[in-house]
Amino acid sequence: MKFSCLQENLSKGLQVVSKAVPTKGPLPILSNILISAEQGRLKLVATDLETTIITYVNASVDEEGSVTVPARILKEFVTNLSPSTIEAKLDRDILHLTSQKTKSKFNGTSSADFPELPTIDTSVDAIEVDAKEFARAVAVVAFASATDESKPVFTGIFLSFADNILTIASTDGFRLSEKALILKTVSKEFTTIIPAKTLSEVTKIFSNATEPLKIIISEDANTAVFQADDTTIYTRILDGQYPDYKRIIPANATLKAQFNEEEFSEAVKLTNIFLKEGDNNTLKIRFDPKGVIRVASLADEQGSHESELAAEIEGEMLEVAFSAKYLLDFLNNVKCPILVFETSGNKSACLLRPQNQVEHEGFLHIIMPIQI
Repeated sequence: MKFSCLQENLSKGLQVVSKAVPTKGPLPILSNILISAEQGRLKLVATDLETTIITYVNASVDEEGSVTVPARILKEFVTNLSPSTIEAKLDRDILHLTSQKTKSKFNGTSSADFPELPTIDTSVDAIEVDAKEFARAVAVVAFASATDESKPVFTGIFLSFADNILTIASTDGFRLSEKALILKTVSKEFTTIIPAKTLSEVTKIFSNATEPLKIIISEDANTAVFQADDTTIYTRILDGQYPDYKRIIPANATLKAQFNEEEFSEAVKLTNIFLKEGDNNTLKIRFDPKGVIRVASLADEQGSHESELAAEIEGEMLEVAFSAKYLLDFLNNVKCPILVFETSGNKSACLLRPQNQVEHEGFLHIIMPIQI
């Protein structure tokens, strides 16, 4: 194998595939990156056996070949190398890299020892979505997923495609975020669950993609495929049935309020200062039909606090208790001028959504109140 490429291009490629290199893998070979010089390009591959990332780098290939090289040392070396042209040559599984002022040798391993790559046909049954729009949608949904592995499906993000609408949702059983995207693509319907951490990394990798992001769901292979520009990501699908979350979305609210998001966020943050960390971080919100919202702390071990803000309120007086952490998670991830709050009572699911904003069209968030 013999090739040359720009340091900048190789560095970007290594940064992408390194996302799939495990910190502690079940096999030593998984800490390596597969480098293949083929068909006039450089192919880089990394996998942790659940997620595989393949990306291509422009290069001048004189001799085709392949080898695996330790990911950490190669990535750090190329990242810290001055911008230049890198000359590479493989000699008995030792990769020699030469630049204008450097000469280095990397002890590699035969590419034959690397896990077999996925072979899913990515040319059929794909939906296409704007990569930036998809990244924004995942961002306002992913924070509501669970981190507790006791219920694996709750650690994932639910994707559903039907009637040209891609629905993205996540829940931990106490809160829910849902975002619907209207697409112009035509494909078969599907529903699937993808690990939230993985999908968040996928959106970061494709955040600057110049092409539409293709999404392929292969139920036979239990795999989801994401593809744009020169990069393809294969990741496992979570097994299990996602809960029928639609039934908890309030249909006929008895109370509706509209208020300034920035003022509400300040009230929650100030009140949270007086709350204990952990389970006892509950605050109380009173909706007064006279046009006032009061946010107050419940615990008084460290003092007490109450904030007021103006609001447009329809319905009777209502007091509801919430986890301050859940409210702050929502407010830190969803930015908008005006928020809408709807509920049917202090024991019912409560809906939060931005008011009439194109950026947040098709989005809603549900928080379950705390009984006190």
